[in-house]
Amino acid sequence: MPKNDADIVRTSELIARAHEVASKLKDRARAIDQAREIPIESVNDLHESGLLAMSIPRASGGTEADLVTVVSVYEILAKACASTTWCLVNHVAACDILQRSLGGASGPYLRAVVEDGAALGFGALPSEAETKESDGGYIITGRWPFISFSYRCRWVLLITRIQGSPAGQSPTGPDGRCLIVPLAKDGVRIEDTWKAMSLRGTMSNDVVLDHVFFPEEQAPVFTRPSPGETSIESAPAALRAAGLASGRLVTGPIMLGVAQAALDSTIEFAVDRDMTLGGSPRTKMPGNQFAVADAAMYIESARALLYQEARSVTAKAESGIPFTPDDSIRLSMAGLVATQNAQSAVDRLFAIRGAHGLYEEDEFERYYRDVRMGTLVANQTPDLVREWLGKHLFGIPADVQPRWG
Repeated sequence: MPKNDADIVRTSELIARAHEVASKLKDRARAIDQAREIPIESVNDLHESGLLAMSIPRASGGTEADLVTVVSVYEILAKACASTTWCLVNHVAACDILQRSLGGASGPYLRAVVEDGAALGFGALPSEAETKESDGGYIITGRWPFISFSYRCRWVLLITRIQGSPAGQSPTGPDGRCLIVPLAKDGVRIEDTWKAMSLRGTMSNDVVLDHVFFPEEQAPVFTRPSPGETSIESAPAALRAAGLASGRLVTGPIMLGVAQAALDSTIEFAVDRDMTLGGSPRTKMPGNQFAVADAAMYIESARALLYQEARSVTAKAESGIPFTPDDSIRLSMAGLVATQNAQSAVDRLFAIRGAHGLYEEDEFERYYRDVRMGTLVANQTPDLVREWLGKHLFGIPADVQPRWG
């Protein structure tokens, strides 16, 4: 159903709360980057504003945000602190996975998010793992890298394959399991490995399991949505659209937020400074004018495509029109354009900063590092998305391997 007046009010309130949270995150951003972790105060802000519960239905106490609202929230927050926003994106995705994997049994976990502000993390693939069937469940030993939000999570969801499934097989379907891991459980530890250049505050460390037993109810079957399939088909319309975009588009608004922050701060920087050589005002140099113009065009064109595709699938969900693989491919395309344009924008702005852009006490240096992360996510790498898009346009099935000659 289309949005009614109450839905519009709720959306406006959530956006307003995102702006309030962003003002707090901006004040903490440098300290977060230096400390390499997010303070509990930021987690509390996300909880109290309802942002932790964006992918949880209103019937379960959540804020049930549609995709356009989610994209807006991510961009607003990322302009203030990309690390915190990255953690929120992973938490929201984990909430989706819980609901898809557990169905109605996800209730206690969702209540903990809504009522207590419990944070969740997610690990897609282990770097090493041994999964053995045991009486009533599984005994797991292994290591999962890149678990963002790790020090602040109550649970992390770790994807693995049960013993005996074919080597190299994707951990989905009957052989795949979603382990619901309480970080306080014996045999579970976080290993501090995130000595990274970008998004330093995300706490994207390794989670290591050492012969940990999981009963069947804490190791549900994991299936990854196919193109055109949303995370939870039975979800309310708003969440169906957001679920379709999960893992395809959401990195884009984070990087656009970073690029917009870089543009705003660079304009402020240039207005108050003369060129080192010659002494002319930086704003009067044609090269600098071209650079800010290029950056603005990169950002605005990517933003237009991003919101166009978000509105398109949201309208489909509200009208009850089934999604198609084309919807998923276009979301991936919009996400890639946003991440690449954001990086191009920041690169152009670096010329205006000159050597000043290298100093750590200048926030531009952090923007330059953080925007690099956008094209590094495994399922959003440029060549992979281009392959999906090219095959789709040519009518070639996505699972056909490349052929040359």
